[in-house]
Amino acid sequence: LQYFFEYEGLADFLKKIASEGRNHGSERPYVVKDGKGYVVVEGNTRIACYKLLTGQLTAPAQFAASVPLVGKAVQAELENVDCSIAPTRDALLPIMASSHFGLGDKSKWGYLGSRKAVFDEWRGGKTIPQLASAFARKQPLIRDLIVEYKLYLEALKLPWTDAEKAALLDPAVEFNPPVRFLQSSGHKSAVGINLDRVNLEVVFDNDEAVSKFRHLVRKLVISNEPGMGATATYADVFAGYVSQSDAETEQPPSGRSGTGQQSVSSEAAGSGATGHPEPSTSEPSGDSSQEKSGGNKLKPGALFNYAPSSNSLVLVQLMKEAQNLNTTKFPTAGTALLRAIVESILKHIIHDQSANPDNKLLSLEVALDISLGNAVKLNADDKKIIKEFKKSHLDYVNLSAHATLVPNQLRLMSARDCVDQFIKRNI
Repeated sequence: LQYFFEYEGLADFLKKIASEGRNHGSERPYVVKDGKGYVVVEGNTRIACYKLLTGQLTAPAQFAASVPLVGKAVQAELENVDCSIAPTRDALLPIMASSHFGLGDKSKWGYLGSRKAVFDEWRGGKTIPQLASAFARKQPLIRDLIVEYKLYLEALKLPWTDAEKAALLDPAVEFNPPVRFLQSSGHKSAVGINLDRVNLEVVFDNDEAVSKFRHLVRKLVISNEPGMGATATYADVFAGYVSQSDAETEQPPSGRSGTGQQSVSSEAAGSGATGHPEPSTSEPSGDSSQEKSGGNKLKPGALFNYAPSSNSLVLVQLMKEAQNLNTTKFPTAGTALLRAIVESILKHIIHDQSANPDNKLLSLEVALDISLGNAVKLNADDKKIIKEFKKSHLDYVNLSAHATLVPNQLRLMSARDCVDQFIKRNI
């Protein structure tokens, strides 16, 4: 029930049935015999709706108010439902194929649903020829569907924030763009991924490939930007990506020789500063596409390279450190620095707009709350950014700053990427 309410629109379905009654012309639920009862194979949302309205099931507490009260006549109509009984689950495969491939009244299953249906049956022991026959699809396509779903499962294994993981777990998530991107000529080799349709495996060349894949999923699925889709060029998608080799080498100051080297995990290397593109090593890109600040490229591991437009000596110092600190090597200092930058900018915005008439002590939390309120005028994108920062990253930066949580460069760069454009517009 929790799942149906969160992802399948059960609350709206309940209102529809309560006001209009059961749709007698709708497709019958399909069930299979299980001991003395039956298991619903297709039509679970509908049966759940009927059971909730008749009091046979109780909604989770947070959704209890979504279950309308209906009269006895409506309850009596819903207590018995005509079903189609299949001898086995296997006998239902052709019907499930129509549902999961976007036909009939189940078109909402969409991209992931069709692949999951095939993958689940394959994992359950069905052979490729059996699946091709059951789903009325050619064997090469069946192999493609299995491998594509395994690519999605690889994405779920990667480290994400709670909000990012929730976005990937949403059944309606658009996971098609990264798959189509990899299907473009040269992209799989440039990323370092092999979609092995013979052995039905996803193979990464090395840790760098895993890092690139994580960047790809974040760019095209989780934080999809307008115009950034499956047909984007490699240079566009990987603009700003910091390779492991770059992240491992700390650039020496101008006029000095020697380099400092730092080993980093593949997870950390995939979280480069997306707001400051550098040319990809796999596909050439002109300088005109590189975003620069002050004419300098962002150093590996640095947070920002934006020059403050305000006269604040505090911001000038903070941004100077943000340009030079290697957070790969010093994630604790980097986390504290990011926290200070966000807090300082918010305080300046609040002060400039006279949005703190009560002279409250402006901690980061208070500054975020005031900035999200009506007293502060920010564009819609900036409001959205700081709202997401508060939701997904505030606890991390606070706990790290208060020596409660071990600072993590991966989490730091996720927080940094979240506020990058807000910093750029308001520094």
